[in-house]
Amino acid sequence: MATINKKLSLGQSLFSEEIRISYKGPVDGKIITFLGDYIDVINILSEKATKKLFKIFFELAENISNYSSDKIKLKNGKEVGAGTIILKETVQNFTLVTGNPIRNEHLIPVLENSKNINELDHDELREYKRNVRRENLGEQESPNIGLITVALTSGNPLDIEINPIDADTSYFSLAVKVDK
Repeated sequence: MATINKKLSLGQSLFSEEIRISYKGPVDGKIITFLGDYIDVINILSEKATKKLFKIFFELAENISNYSSDKIKLKNGKEVGAGTIILKETVQNFTLVTGNPIRNEHLIPVLENSKNINELDHDELREYKRNVRRENLGEQESPNIGLITVALTSGNPLDIEINPIDADTSYFSLAVKVDK
């Protein structure tokens, strides 16, 4: 007699979440606007969650565009970063997942910052963001501010995964949940 495996199969786990967005390629202003417009109308049941999603999406898409080590030259001559953006939905939440190649020399600061962010409560995060802004006065926005903003907005920890590509580059993935 055959036994039934109670563990979810890959197919079942894929269908337990609805993929709302799946994009891979250059992330420029046009793509950010297009995907942002879609997010803006995605969930009429929870305006608050949709606003949070849009803000988080914008921060993470900007990080891909500015900091991905995979650069693509557009027709207009502008060079932008390339990466992956996935938005999944379950009954309880949305999960926004982004990924892009990153130079290994930038990994340690990103990982340390992410660890710090995940260890702080809401008020501590707000203070941390103020301090980082003060330290970076006059400089271009840093990805650290974006990650702090993502954590503050979502109210959930950052889920970071790093996969080596070669001696110089790794694939940086970040997932964050937004409760409905």
